[in-house]
Amino acid sequence: MGYLMVLLRFIFCYLCVFSLINAEERFLLVDGVSGETVLQLGSQFDERMSPCSTFKIPLSLMGYDAGVLKDEQTPVWQFQEGYDDFLDTWKGPISPQSWMQYSCVWYSKVISCQLGLKKMQDYLSAFDYGSQDMSVGIVPPGKADPAWFHSSPLKISLKEQVNFISKMLQNKLHVTNHSIVMTKAILFKEKLPQGWKLFGKTGWSGSIGRNDDTVLEYAWFAGWIEKDTHIFPFAYLIRDKKIALDQRIPRVKQLISETDILLR
Repeated sequence: MGYLMVLLRFIFCYLCVFSLINAEERFLLVDGVSGETVLQLGSQFDERMSPCSTFKIPLSLMGYDAGVLKDEQTPVWQFQEGYDDFLDTWKGPISPQSWMQYSCVWYSKVISCQLGLKKMQDYLSAFDYGSQDMSVGIVPPGKADPAWFHSSPLKISLKEQVNFISKMLQNKLHVTNHSIVMTKAILFKEKLPQGWKLFGKTGWSGSIGRNDDTVLEYAWFAGWIEKDTHIFPFAYLIRDKKIALDQRIPRVKQLISETDILLR
């Protein structure tokens, strides 16, 4: 049985690597306390890209801190005709937990509308979040792209993603502890070996090159692993003509497993 598990893991890792062989990957993993870089893959960690749905991390902090969001299940907002309906899971009642789980765009837009542009801008400035550029404004649920999509000037780099998460986990963003606790709760992904836990949020630019094979789409997974007082924030970015979105989290887990962190 042990041999079979090792063989299956090898095959899985091989398939992950094979599927990414022509992709451009960037990965940054740091010690959240000391700031020391533990692992990096690729280059251009200072290049800013749209945060896409990883923006739900700061948006969650804003929502809970301002009282728009209450806990994991409150508020529940109902889908309405004309709202963003890219996924079937969006076409029903959505709570903060399901918002994060299904990455529901219209729920994000409702949060931003309730916060208002000035408050969101103030938060971004206080967070020192990427370019902090909300100049395209706020859009209601519907066809228009929100400010954190690929077409907007709001952008963030891998290094800035990691620094932002580090500050959040060390309570250096000047938001309530409740907002951090709740944001962590809805970002939890799974348990890892040796008592570690994985948290994070994926993001995807969409098929921005659908009419041009030379344009690459890109996808994120930003988050952290933690155990007791140990925290290790990370940011992963992949660019390719077509991305296997379900490989982002397994790939990050694979990269983390190549360090000695999980043995600590």
